[in-house]
Amino acid sequence: LFDSAARYSERFPMSGAGAFIKEIVQEDIAGDVITAKGARPDFVEILTVHSSKGRQWKIVAIAGVQDGVWPNLRQRSSLLGSERLVEMVRYPNIPKGELERISANGLRDDENGLFLVAMTRAQTHLYITAIQREDDAPSDLFESAEQILQGKNAKPLLTEVPRPITVPALVSALRAQLSGDKKDEAAALLKKLSDEGIHVANPQNWVGAVERSSDLPVVDPKELVSVSPSALDTYKECALKWFLQSNGGSNGDSTAQILGSAIHAFAAKVYTDPSKSEADLIDLLKASWKLIDPDEGWVGKTSLEEASKMITRFVHYHAVSPRKVLAVETSFTVEIGRARLHGNADRIEIDLDENLYIVDFKTGQTMIPDKGSDENMQLAAYQLGAIKGGFSKITDSTTTTGAELVYLANSASKKPKIKTRKQGVINAESFEIEIKKIAEGMGASTFLATVNEKCSGCPVRTSCPAQSDGKSVIE
Repeated sequence: LFDSAARYSERFPMSGAGAFIKEIVQEDIAGDVITAKGARPDFVEILTVHSSKGRQWKIVAIAGVQDGVWPNLRQRSSLLGSERLVEMVRYPNIPKGELERISANGLRDDENGLFLVAMTRAQTHLYITAIQREDDAPSDLFESAEQILQGKNAKPLLTEVPRPITVPALVSALRAQLSGDKKDEAAALLKKLSDEGIHVANPQNWVGAVERSSDLPVVDPKELVSVSPSALDTYKECALKWFLQSNGGSNGDSTAQILGSAIHAFAAKVYTDPSKSEADLIDLLKASWKLIDPDEGWVGKTSLEEASKMITRFVHYHAVSPRKVLAVETSFTVEIGRARLHGNADRIEIDLDENLYIVDFKTGQTMIPDKGSDENMQLAAYQLGAIKGGFSKITDSTTTTGAELVYLANSASKKPKIKTRKQGVINAESFEIEIKKIAEGMGASTFLATVNEKCSGCPVRTSCPAQSDGKSVIE
């Protein structure tokens, strides 16, 4: 079962446990049979290279020698990654990057060896096949096979693959002729297919053939644009990503998001109910854990332990804070140009001079660089909200001394001390200008896709025209 889970996670890395369980439930597992099995010499065996070792056949076909498929140099491991521990013990003083390079070289040697094993299974005839098309190409193993087989009656053969006998393929071929010499015949055939109920032949169903339903801005120019502090950095990173995610392009709350909300609630409870001790909060966490993470076994247990450590770190942070807590989980709304800037501050602290300090708690593992805190737009938005009187219901002060991100999931050591990212006092005037500009962009009719280092893990990349995954959007 563990091996099946490992293979499934490699094939479908973005799928959850529910999808894996569903596949297992739907499988038919053949039991052992007690009847004798007859041996037949006249059948084709389809098997892996590993299972072919020690055997030979007169005719062998090695199919699918594609770039990215064979050799497969993607790092593979068991579910618990035990072989990585072996490599780290074997090379204790080598940096991680060098260790990955050593692993990749080892994988390449293994793949070369497997290919040689596959080639030597043939006694009289060996066929090696690959496909050459727009997104696929033969791998270097295919090319090396030609060199190995030189002088052994090897004959490279390029075969034009005929069009599949399917309706979509026929429609595609006819559409390609609409700009050629036979455009009238192609158009007539497409119309006939459409009239017969073949919807893919109807031009109204072709991607890119129909005019956009609207060119109007997503927000009326006379109306305010809702701007959230947490959305500012996403918009600056990629406007299209922000637009798609804020309009249904995100999955439902994950266990990590639910846990984050729970940790924030426990953090607020320390202020609203000072009688609660660290032990009380952890007991409360354990009592409500099934609502946060229903998973059983060691995974759920490990998550509970990490959540308990986050509470311990928060309690330590609260105890050593040099400022007085003014309020927790406090919302604010201010208008800046067309922007209706509104958010919810996790914690507002105040010093002896009545200056405000905004604290935002993070429960994820990802941290921004040390130098990136001054440019963090979420913290800057909280500060601007305070400067503009967004917290007037709890204080008359509009002066800030900065803000900080507090990472409860990242410990600097085994001690309760936690990592933070501090932001100095912002230039309110220049940041106002940036907020106004962003608000105009958020309310516009077009959104630019920006390629950046986070594209590989973007949840909406299949709808992005700048990515190969999203080519169907524009082609």
